[in-house]
Amino acid sequence: MTKENKFAVLFDMDGVLVDSEPALGIIAAEVFRKINIPAKPEDFTPYIGTGEDIYLGEVMRKYGVEYDPEIKHDVYSTYVKEAVKYIKTFPGSLELLNYLEDQQIKMAVASSADQIKVQANIKALGFNNFEAVITGSDVKRKKPFPDIYLLAAEKIGVKPNNCIVVEDATAGIASGNAADMTTIGFTSSVNREEMLAAGADHIVDDFFQLKELINNLLDNTYQ
Repeated sequence: MTKENKFAVLFDMDGVLVDSEPALGIIAAEVFRKINIPAKPEDFTPYIGTGEDIYLGEVMRKYGVEYDPEIKHDVYSTYVKEAVKYIKTFPGSLELLNYLEDQQIKMAVASSADQIKVQANIKALGFNNFEAVITGSDVKRKKPFPDIYLLAAEKIGVKPNNCIVVEDATAGIASGNAADMTTIGFTSSVNREEMLAAGADHIVDDFFQLKELINNLLDNTYQ
């Protein structure tokens, strides 16, 4: 079996493949204010990477309102319409994805967000050559449980300990670790100290460092 068939890189979506965390916070706060919940974008930051039921629900409860899952529909529909105004790609991200594709390294998306939001982000990303796209709609237990990464590995036919996880959230790092995968913390949402405390095996600040690290891991670690 060749190296490209044995190993895979599994990407979180928000805050990793697209710089969307600020967009979602702005849009969610906007929707909440329309129903008289005075939320601020920063209220959502502690719940990045945990899936929308927790992300939205915890902020609603903070303001004394019981969570209604129907609010997701309003947030999603607004996100699909307006996110393109806010979403950006990180410098070097498309270069890395195209490079891994050229090297025939398997790639998958594993995001706690629901499918509609992930698909909107993929459209904004402009790259869709993933072996699998796993979303929060596909698993009952969201990150920090390992389920989503284990399912991604199963879908693309790669053993968990041969997978590299790239995450921007501590819940995602915990999920990757629990799945027995190598975890890389990308510091777009939380700082290096928090990533280390969450147990990240490696930490990078940009996609140029990430490309070099992935190359080193595939060449030196996975023999």
